[in-house]
Amino acid sequence: MVGLVRFHRRWLLIVLLLAVALLSAACSGEVALPDDADDELIAGSVVFRARCAQCHGVDGGGGIGLSLREIESRLSDEEQRSVVVDGRRRMPSFKNSLSTEDIDAVVRYTREVL
Repeated sequence: MVGLVRFHRRWLLIVLLLAVALLSAACSGEVALPDDADDELIAGSVVFRARCAQCHGVDGGGGIGLSLREIESRLSDEEQRSVVVDGRRRMPSFKNSLSTEDIDAVVRYTREVL
């Protein structure tokens, strides 16, 4: 019985630590949209948080994936769109999971806001 209590305590501690880590990552560093953001920029922000932030960081600064800050200085609009659609290296393709509008919105968001 004592072993079972220790097992449950250990899992509870692990779950609590993971929750704290996820909450702190989600709350820190998030980039604010400009006050005059239009619907496409807002949509890009939503797509980025849902599909990109896990690898590229909530602020686009990188993590598992590369930094997307100042991406416009490294890739043209079309090159970046191609990477999102087709994938590259460890980045998966999003052509079957994001609409053209979502891709346009997230590319614009990364180029104009991050």
